[in-house]
Amino acid sequence: MNPTLIIFLYIFLQIFFLLPIKDKRSRRRGFPWVTTLLVALNVVVYIGVAFTVYQQPHEPDQPYWLGIYPFMEVPYLIINHEGLGALSALTSTYLHADTGHLLGNMFVLWFFGRKVEDATGHVSFALLYTLCGFTASLMSVSVNTIITGGHIPGFGASGAIAGVMGAYLFLYSNEKVLTLVSTWLAPALPVIPGFCFIPIPIPLWLPAWVFILSQVAKDALLGQLAIEAYKLGQTLPLGVGVFAHIGGLLGGMLFIYLFIRPEVVAGQR
Repeated sequence: MNPTLIIFLYIFLQIFFLLPIKDKRSRRRGFPWVTTLLVALNVVVYIGVAFTVYQQPHEPDQPYWLGIYPFMEVPYLIINHEGLGALSALTSTYLHADTGHLLGNMFVLWFFGRKVEDATGHVSFALLYTLCGFTASLMSVSVNTIITGGHIPGFGASGAIAGVMGAYLFLYSNEKVLTLVSTWLAPALPVIPGFCFIPIPIPLWLPAWVFILSQVAKDALLGQLAIEAYKLGQTLPLGVGVFAHIGGLLGGMLFIYLFIRPEVVAGQR
């Protein structure tokens, strides 16, 4: 695909800001314990890291997160069985760069996770989330080893959360979701500076697939742009784990078959 077209489409999608608020489907079972536990665990880990590792003195040319490097997903280390190896695919899922990174991920996890957990059960949801984290890491490591050399670390829960979104997409793609829709001007690419302007949002009931697939489209376009840069002998610093997102989403859509309750399947017929 032409890089200019990719950039144009990506910028166009970035203009629209979608924020899901609630859906019409009520939970049939009890409290979403696993979703709550995952959110709490991510918050606790972030607070612990932010007030310890992130506060440690470091050289000006060194990143503030250097202290958690062994726990991050580094393709080079995983392939060469160094550090934590494949286990870092799990530990990196509970690490976040800053408060905004954490809050954004936890909001999406809480919104989609409760309904998916309701459809699978507590233990099955925990397994689904973990498996999606590994499929996200598998995709990320495989692609980034080729296009970046495998030395750029990745971390964050977004890959596993993308899997939860994939499961939700499979289960409730046409579910109406109250979504705040607004437009904004923001950095469309990591290399293009900009600013943010969000007018009064418009609440609309949209099918769930609109929000989810809009996120997938952004990741796919940005990932394709990185691949095009690689073909030209360049490395595009994405700053976003787009390949992890895609891998997690595919994992969620695949593994939900293993964990969905039979009565949920029967109810969809």
